[in-house]
Amino acid sequence: MRYFDKFKSLLKNRIAGRDEREFGFEYELMAEKPLSRDDLKRVINTLPSLGFDNIDGKVINKQKMYITFEPGGQLEFSSPPLKLNELVRFDQLLETIEKTVKSVKELTGVSYIPVPFIPDRGSAEMLLEAKRYHDLHDLLGTVSDRGREMMKGTAAIHLHVSLMKFDELLQIWAFMCALSREDGFAMGDQRRDIWDKTDPSRCGLRCSKSDEIFTSDILLEKLISFALNALELQSGLPFEEISPSPSFDEFLVHFTTIFTDVRLNTKGTTLELRTLDSRPLHMFRNTWITFLDMVQQVMHDNGN
Repeated sequence: MRYFDKFKSLLKNRIAGRDEREFGFEYELMAEKPLSRDDLKRVINTLPSLGFDNIDGKVINKQKMYITFEPGGQLEFSSPPLKLNELVRFDQLLETIEKTVKSVKELTGVSYIPVPFIPDRGSAEMLLEAKRYHDLHDLLGTVSDRGREMMKGTAAIHLHVSLMKFDELLQIWAFMCALSREDGFAMGDQRRDIWDKTDPSRCGLRCSKSDEIFTSDILLEKLISFALNALELQSGLPFEEISPSPSFDEFLVHFTTIFTDVRLNTKGTTLELRTLDSRPLHMFRNTWITFLDMVQQVMHDNGN
């Protein structure tokens, strides 16, 4: 299958040498009121005074947590890799998030709130400069009813579990797929309606157990096939129809634009659960503890 051998080799090479499973999260908040580019610049310019410095293109602090922004100005905190027993460190990260959000409001007047959806943001200003975001924004304006709302009007929490070996890809994927439908982890009705009307070629792969998928190799083939059929941002054609045939590196960039409920994240070599609605920090803490307990139980039940 096209790209399969290189993809599998890439995953195995990145997993090699890991001696302990790691976890991570991305936590998004939405600006309470629509932002202008000047508003966003003020927020960005205040981050160094709050301990977040631009190092090698990442806005990162001493805890190795970094900040990024989404096209509607959503503020996203990404954790460093965390071990299973690092709850104290996790709590310190939550404390930093709370202090940062509070300080941003005091210094700039921009209020960030932990809600999953704010209506009428689809026509809000696009605040990011990167070409890939503008290409996606243009594409979603033509192929979907609510794709631009997804980009600028939603906020989520993503949970990551690192792979320790390639052959457990299917096991963890199946667990996360089941979790994506559980209370507290599933998308709320508002975000789900947006997701279903965004871009089926990017968001439409609903994961569930299947007799057709019984090995990690077959799962990887399915994930690659789904990405090959997803529309390429600039041309609007399915990626597999682009001529001349793109390189593997170009396919990997395209693969990062796939927004399925559970995603294979090649940067960290993790499986990523993307369905959680944004919520207040104390509620997220409880969700995180439940998540770790469930992962630990699943791996124990399967002899890992």
